[in-house]
Amino acid sequence: MWDFWLSVGGWKLLMIPFTYGFVGWVTNWLALKMTFYPIQFIGFPPYLGWQGIIPRKAHKMASKSVDVITERLLNIKEVFLKVDPKKAEVVFLPALDSSIRYTIKEFSDSLDPKLWEIIPEIVKEEIYHKVRRESGITIRKVIKKLQADIDSLFDVKALVLKKLSGNNVGLVVELFQEVGAPEFRFIERSGFYFGFLLGLVQMVFMIFFPMAWTLPIQGVIVGYLTNYLALEMIFRPLLPKKILGLGTYQGLFLKRQNEVSRLYAKLVSEKILTPKNILSELIFGKASKEIIEIIRKEVSSHVDTVTFLAKPALYATGKINEFDSAKERIAVAMADNAIENAFHLESYLGESLQIETMMGDRMSALPPKEFESILRSAFQEDEMLLILVGAALGALVGWFQMVFII
Repeated sequence: MWDFWLSVGGWKLLMIPFTYGFVGWVTNWLALKMTFYPIQFIGFPPYLGWQGIIPRKAHKMASKSVDVITERLLNIKEVFLKVDPKKAEVVFLPALDSSIRYTIKEFSDSLDPKLWEIIPEIVKEEIYHKVRRESGITIRKVIKKLQADIDSLFDVKALVLKKLSGNNVGLVVELFQEVGAPEFRFIERSGFYFGFLLGLVQMVFMIFFPMAWTLPIQGVIVGYLTNYLALEMIFRPLLPKKILGLGTYQGLFLKRQNEVSRLYAKLVSEKILTPKNILSELIFGKASKEIIEIIRKEVSSHVDTVTFLAKPALYATGKINEFDSAKERIAVAMADNAIENAFHLESYLGESLQIETMMGDRMSALPPKEFESILRSAFQEDEMLLILVGAALGALVGWFQMVFII
């Protein structure tokens, strides 16, 4: 035994724990990089090259996120019921003021270009205020219609999928990295600690059983175990368990459930289900035509109400056809203008929807098994691949030791 120690130099054996500590750190670091990067495939598709596991499966992971968000964390109907139609009117109506004045004049000019000029200012203001009141009623009706039919008018699943896949896969990476930052740091650092401890075992083995050919085999074991142990310690046990009577231990990710829940909800509300994205989906998504039609009909009805007393004169002068044509143009113009100004509601929606609060509360109350899947879905299907990468690198270092050191 001591002859072997002297023949190879004791310092070389003492280097084994540090070497494998380094191997454990590198393998875990590389495993994390392979999980997240590169965002786009590099190489010769489909097989010769690499794309980060999360970017490669972004659509599938986004689908899982959608299921969790829509089935367990967020009731979109309940969210929209938090919007007060009257408050929405107060916030939104000022944005339409200039449009209301313009369309009243346009409507008048379409009937008779000289008509608006001869109307007294006090009458003009009365017409303006009446139209403004009717516009406020329209706003409230549209909000209530949305609340009643939000499940059919707003596709939250499509919005989340769109924001987490395709050209937006980088957001999936960002989401996982921020939510699991402490766990990923643990994976990286623990590689050195586990590698060092296993290296001590290997060093003792080499002292008593000096067989250099076993180094690659031991390298495989070290590389495999460092990745495996790190992942296990993050996600197991699901519930706190006593360890040798010295205290309790729970998977690191599970232990942070409340903190993670708040952060996840914050990220989703700030980067995916933002007021701006929600408004964009309503305005430009499948609900847009129906919303425009609702506004058009309401405006058309309000024009009839406002001009009720003028109808006999219009019939008498033969201008009822011009009236109907002008009414339709004004209705369409007002609907378009309302859509264009809809983003004035962005700030109010952010305050009223309370998506972050609702998601955070419900996520923190999830059973541990369901909560675990939120982060582990990033690894689950390719966990073994990552562990085997560690084993392969360990074997390579073991072979290097056998050839160049021992």
